[in-house]
Amino acid sequence: QLEHVVTQSREACVDALRKLENAQEELAFCAFWQSVLQERIEALPSELPSYARSLNEQQRRAALAPIDAPLLVLAGAGSGKTGVMAARVQHILASGVPPASVLALTFTRAAETAIRERLTASVGVRVAKALRVATFHSLALSICREFAAALEGGTADFALVTGAQQVRLVTRALVEYRIARAARPSSSSSSS
Repeated sequence: QLEHVVTQSREACVDALRKLENAQEELAFCAFWQSVLQERIEALPSELPSYARSLNEQQRRAALAPIDAPLLVLAGAGSGKTGVMAARVQHILASGVPPASVLALTFTRAAETAIRERLTASVGVRVAKALRVATFHSLALSICREFAAALEGGTADFALVTGAQQVRLVTRALVEYRIARAARPSSSSSSS
């Protein structure tokens, strides 16, 4: 009878050990899937800011790229560069950069105006006015005007002229120079 009790106890122990091993395998299985799910959750994009929701994936990558380096956006006409630039500026502002420290450059006045309008609508007039949104040419002109006084005889009230205007001005200067030269007494007539 004692042998029967020992056999039953041994079978109960083996059974309990088997259940424990199964439970450990189930725990390991659960831990594995928990880690897999955690990785997938971390890989999911966090809530997108409102300024990036209307952008496609490539545009979003450019607009939300890290702000500690310059970003050049090269794309064809109608590809959404203006929207990307406006979203990029908003991302930079959302990262804590003061508006007066932001420079957004574009090629055309139309794009400059569109970016400025979008930013005014999204960040408000006060913040938008503090931003520097310009074309490459208007930025260069403002730099020339700001530092014109550093040049000998330079003033900030200079004018830019087109190619045709340049030809007219040079022609007029040459004509005036010839008239002035012709009006001067020649060196041979003054010696006699």
